[in-house]
Formats: sequence, C-alpha cells, structure tokens
Amino acid sequence: MKKEFETWEPSYEENRGIISSVYEFIKGELSELQEVTKCPDSFIYDFIGRIQHEWHPESCHSLARNKKFEG
Repeated sequence: MKKEFETWEPSYEENRGIISSVYEFIKGELSELQEVTKCPDSFIYDFIGRIQHEWHPESCHSLARNKKFEG
C-alpha cells in the first residue's frame, strides 16, 4: 500500500493557481533575502534544505502537523 504522500497529485487548477502562486512568492522572497543580505546561492540552497527537512513526511514537524489535522 502506497503512503498518502506518494499518491497525492494536485489538480490542473491547483497547479495553475495556488501552487504556481506560492512558487513565485517563495522565489521572490528568496531573491529579496539574497538581495538584502548579499548571501551566496549556496546559503539559499542550504536554507531551503532546512525548510524541506521540516516537511519530510516522517519529520517531527510533519507528524505534529498531521496529528493536529486529525483531531
């Protein structure tokens, strides 16, 4: 049996709407962070990685979020 995160796919409308909007927003914020701090691309890459770890399906952060949504 596949886990939920392996089977979920966004709809066409979600891809063209909210997902594209959030993607562009995040890119803009990261560009602003880099412009203000003059940090290298490697810092942005590592920064995104730290955020990514919090959203891994088996991370403490993800498990806590899912538990909150369950009840």
